[in-house]
Amino acid sequence: MRIEAETVVRIREIPGDAGGRKIWMAPLRGVTLAPFRRLLAERFGGVDLGSAEKMPARLFADVAPAACGALPTVPQVIGRDPAALRAAGRILRDMGHARMNLNCGCPWKFVARKGRGSGLPEDPDAFARMLEAGCEGMPGGFSVKIRLGYRAADTLAARADLLNGFPLECIVVHPRTGVQMYDGTVDLDAFAAVLPLLRAPVVYNGDIASPADAARILARFPSLSGLMLGRGLCANPALAAELRGAPPPPRSDIAAFARDLAAEYAATLCGPAPLMGRLKELWGYLHRSFEGGDDGLRRILRAASLPALEEAIAALAGEGAVR
Repeated sequence: MRIEAETVVRIREIPGDAGGRKIWMAPLRGVTLAPFRRLLAERFGGVDLGSAEKMPARLFADVAPAACGALPTVPQVIGRDPAALRAAGRILRDMGHARMNLNCGCPWKFVARKGRGSGLPEDPDAFARMLEAGCEGMPGGFSVKIRLGYRAADTLAARADLLNGFPLECIVVHPRTGVQMYDGTVDLDAFAAVLPLLRAPVVYNGDIASPADAARILARFPSLSGLMLGRGLCANPALAAELRGAPPPPRSDIAAFARDLAAEYAATLCGPAPLMGRLKELWGYLHRSFEGGDDGLRRILRAASLPALEEAIAALAGEGAVR
């Protein structure tokens, strides 16, 4: 079976408590790769994150339960082919998975314009076929991740009755439109309007960068079944633990996390160029955990050689060489 590129990634939930709710980690392409997930779980509270590959064999090997550790992992798929979704469900069930998530929220134009990601709900017939296939492919454990819409913020509300017609495990909602990408602010008023229309448990995702942010969301929307952390957790790997009441770690712990992560990347990537790309993407988020992060990031992004990049990272993190 051929699955479209960027089809399977992982979401891992933290079996912790935030007002009795689950805390999920969203996958971020190019950042939340296997070494990142493993080290974050070891150092800051047991979170495993997701990544996407382009070869189906690698994709399914990457979500093998034996490789995922003790915490429950929910494979996430993206596409618009119902037959492929059913096939993915069968393969994942054979691997031992009992849950699967359909990404209906990816905002990237090259995805959405092909009717995938946040473009999928714009076509109600195609969306219905995918929901049917997902529920058949993973009975009792199928969920969706979705935005308010692609161009306008009323698509999700318009699809509420359609979603309510399927036995979804939960719906993860990011209250932006697809064309917004990650710009501007989340539309909490639109989210408030659509929340009571959805019968399945709802998980909130978007702009949670601190325990205070999470507290504000939970205070306004006490019916939420959970929170999903994305960019905030990539910027601060201890964020999920802090939401559960742990004190913020010293910055030296985050610097050590980044240093060990860089060492793993250096051991597996071929040549300095891939390593530099991986580290620059990582520090595009992680710089926010350090004083002078914006200036430090500019120096990191300008680095034209691996030694210059290592020097820029060390200067920002206050550590020795990253390798």
